[in-house]
Amino acid sequence: MKKSIVVLSLLAFSITAAIATANQPGLMKKITPAQKKLQLAIRNEMREYLRTDGMIEVPSNTKTSVNTKAAYTDEEVGDANSFGRAVNFIGTVQSGVLTIAPDCTPDPAFPPGPKDHCVVPDANGFANVNFPDMGSVLIPGKSAKTLFCHWQTPFGISIYSNSTGVYQGQARTTFTATYKIENEVLNDPTLLDPNTGLPYGGFINTSLGAVRDGRSLQPGESQVYRDNYTRVCLGGLVSKSALMNSYGLSEAQATKFFKKDTKITIGMVGGTRYVSDGSMIIGTRFVGD
Repeated sequence: MKKSIVVLSLLAFSITAAIATANQPGLMKKITPAQKKLQLAIRNEMREYLRTDGMIEVPSNTKTSVNTKAAYTDEEVGDANSFGRAVNFIGTVQSGVLTIAPDCTPDPAFPPGPKDHCVVPDANGFANVNFPDMGSVLIPGKSAKTLFCHWQTPFGISIYSNSTGVYQGQARTTFTATYKIENEVLNDPTLLDPNTGLPYGGFINTSLGAVRDGRSLQPGESQVYRDNYTRVCLGGLVSKSALMNSYGLSEAQATKFFKKDTKITIGMVGGTRYVSDGSMIIGTRFVGD
């Protein structure tokens, strides 16, 4: 991993040299040999990550056991519904690969997958991202009793480059994972979204922050930013208490929710500024009680 950081840094500095010799300010339009090497290094590192830290689900043989010695309240243990239950591994979802590049022409050696996306920064250095369907997972009914917990891990690389000829203080990388949660219990037309007053129509939407970085760049400067910090469950992506208290389900409906199949679709929103090349993928493992 340290070797890859050094390689990316050296390639980024080589791009800085190419920028410094450019005659016109603004984003580079022509792909330089150094930039091609950088893009190849990013793709290779993403492939290595997918090989070594893939999202392959292994069926759990753990049997659920409930602590029946005493009944506890939320005030005592925080979440009485899940307290004392064994953790079951119930599924994983992985987004397609998001690429930021000055040229999104597909590389025959690395053909994009059906959920992959590529965005070219505009003339002001912005690359805006809004892809609601980048992967999905089915969580069978009765996989959990009261809680879907998340272990969300992004893997991202951003190469910041300032080719404008002037100082830039608002370079940034910001990505949020979105989750569309579909369950037949939410088809009930009498269930209304408290925020809109409209029926849920079979699904609810939620999101989790994934990556947020901001920095300044001197003229001609390039910097490498990397992120793979895991965000682990606290209240859960979905819980019985949240369904009742935040989404308006009755206790019977919230209980039935976990007895029915649930489809979770992951997406990505956000964007970058003054990122010439980059890549982002988000993987989430779900566990239940």
